[in-house]
Amino acid sequence: MHLFNYKQRNLGTGIHFLGTILLLASSIVLLSSVFIEEADDLHKTLWVGLSAFTAGLIIINTYEGTLIDLDNKRIKEYFSFCGFKTGKWKKLPSLKTIKLVPIEEKTSNTSNGISPTISTIKFSYQIILSFFPKKLIYTYSYSRKKEAQKKYKLLKENLLVDKFNDPFFKEN
Repeated sequence: MHLFNYKQRNLGTGIHFLGTILLLASSIVLLSSVFIEEADDLHKTLWVGLSAFTAGLIIINTYEGTLIDLDNKRIKEYFSFCGFKTGKWKKLPSLKTIKLVPIEEKTSNTSNGISPTISTIKFSYQIILSFFPKKLIYTYSYSRKKEAQKKYKLLKENLLVDKFNDPFFKEN
């Protein structure tokens, strides 16, 4: 089974960032018991460290995503909880177009809620799939250009039915 798997998870933002912080905090707590000899209660330290570690792992490994079975032309939007994916497979309609679009957006941090303190330009690359006869549209966003191009090529080669409507298709 040849699968395309898109995970809607970013470890640097949102709830997944909390999971990353919990993992780091748990490692500090667990390592502190090794270096600090005057610890009050080793059991409490281990309990707190292991609890934060477990909560961090659960948060990081809980996310949503999309699986596309490229061989059987099926799609599954799933919810993953610690590796167990729930969702139902649906027949994938015929692909009308596939596009790779670079996105440039300005992001700003408003820490006090009024005035922005830091502004940056963020680049992302989106793969946009549109299907017919239904007007389904799926969008997959990647932060790295090489990864987006690789996934775009994989989807285009396996899903595109009408290659003449694809502006990026070139006959060799």
